[in-house]
Amino acid sequence: MSAGSNQSTLAARLSRQAAALGYVLGVLLPVLVKTGRRPVIFSRWTGMGDIICTLPAARELKKRHPGATFIYNCHPDFAAVPKLAGVADRVTAFEDVGVVGHWYKFLLAGFYHFAHGDDLPGQASREPMVTEFCRQFDLPVLEEHPELPVTAAGRKGALVVFAKKKLDLSALVLIHPGPSWPVREWPRECWTRLVAALRARGFTGIAQLGVARYMNFGQVAVETIPGAVSLVDELSVEECIAAIAQAKLFIGIDSGLLHIAAGTRTPSVGLFGMTLPEYRFSKDFRKDFVVNRVECAGCEHRKPRLHWVTGCPFDIKCMRTLGVDEVLRACLAKLEPLKK
Repeated sequence: MSAGSNQSTLAARLSRQAAALGYVLGVLLPVLVKTGRRPVIFSRWTGMGDIICTLPAARELKKRHPGATFIYNCHPDFAAVPKLAGVADRVTAFEDVGVVGHWYKFLLAGFYHFAHGDDLPGQASREPMVTEFCRQFDLPVLEEHPELPVTAAGRKGALVVFAKKKLDLSALVLIHPGPSWPVREWPRECWTRLVAALRARGFTGIAQLGVARYMNFGQVAVETIPGAVSLVDELSVEECIAAIAQAKLFIGIDSGLLHIAAGTRTPSVGLFGMTLPEYRFSKDFRKDFVVNRVECAGCEHRKPRLHWVTGCPFDIKCMRTLGVDEVLRACLAKLEPLKK
């Protein structure tokens, strides 16, 4: 390694240590001074669905530290989730919080980083995420998603948006085509055919949820599926929870919004290929999901992974060939017949 590379590496390490010290001084020490007790940190820096899956384990872990101050560290986009779930007194967004957990462990009553099997070297998931996170810390093993509360503020905000968009709530169908990793997305033309088929059967109150950006990659154009009303970027996380709880059916790819649907017990049809629902959701909730069992299905859960980050050696065959008719049948089985 060259002298320049060594200097660059050293500078990066010093920068991380300085940032960690700033977190200690700005977050941990004030808690210690105010309460006289060491705080507990929960950590999961990834998508909203993963954070939701940590909540049952976090609730059980809180029992080990009565009277402690609990800090949940996660991506700032999803700070509302641990707050609404009541597992944290404070939510922070420090990407290198693991440095704090390692070097300043003596200041903490507990540091719990939730590690998913697919994240770990040489390992892969073999059970639902909720179960994995419980098992990681020798907690009572659970499988079902935690129930997410619908707040009065969330319900009020969602109803305002529904009224503005003139949506009929008596048979509300919500869809989420993305954006997500491209390897998780169902082709736009398939969504278009599905929405048209549902509308032809009288289900005209169809709205599209989501945000016009990726968590890590920034802004992206999101086209509205023909026949659906766009709610893209219209709702906060709290309002999304209320909106999904109101729906008669939620249809979506593997994403945080599908995890919200699980948390609100909303009838749902999930669309899967490169990830598999048995490693994401409980048996009861996933039983009507549509999964394309091509030979490379579930590549996310293999080592080495086949799809890497945004590419696929098979042209995303799993999602590209997922049948519209099969998805439609699953949706109609979940929807109550419309009153004539």
